[in-house]
Amino acid sequence: MKTNLTLTILLASSLVFAADPAPPATETCVADKLISAEKFDRPESFTDKKKPGTDGWRGGIGTWSIKDGAAYEIQEAPSKNRPNGHEAVCEHIVDLGDYVLTAEFKLGPSPQIGFVCRDTNQPNLHQGRVMITPTAIWIQKMSGIAKETRREELKRIEVKLDPDTWHRITIEICGDHFQAKIDDHVLEASHERFKERKGRIGFVAKNEGAQFRNVALWSAKPKS
Repeated sequence: MKTNLTLTILLASSLVFAADPAPPATETCVADKLISAEKFDRPESFTDKKKPGTDGWRGGIGTWSIKDGAAYEIQEAPSKNRPNGHEAVCEHIVDLGDYVLTAEFKLGPSPQIGFVCRDTNQPNLHQGRVMITPTAIWIQKMSGIAKETRREELKRIEVKLDPDTWHRITIEICGDHFQAKIDDHVLEASHERFKERKGRIGFVAKNEGAQFRNVALWSAKPKS
């Protein structure tokens, strides 16, 4: 009986370990500790608004739900305080320096999505983004928050992305270097702003219909 119990525990442990995603191949840094791995395939992936779901991700601005085994967004509607509404925001509260993130996304009818980070100030100020549309990808350095938000485009490439196809992204932020790989498209940029610690990491989308799944986040360290 004791032997069977030991085997059961070992099997369960191996299954849990096998469920963790393998770190991706990287160029500028090495994925270190796994912070979160969320498939976004179950209702528990999101809880009450602005509270973390089962693996720490929280739907902030806009409405987030699980649809067809992935996170589905609807941006915030226009209001008195925000006449133009606001892009939907999903994020993970962290305290990280360098990091690696992988995910799959589908634009759907959304004209634009982004993978973002903010710093550790209170409130957390915008830091950087890689923005994605069906025809272009760009990296931008950012600062400020709300009406004080400022952005500077650092690198842009023209692309053709099918909005109805799932695409894969790998992001590496190591020191002042920001690299994003979307399918076979690679772009990179450098700025001192990227060196600062990150307090929030997430993704955003305009309008309605973008989807995200299999999002994994690691702390990272420079390649020696």
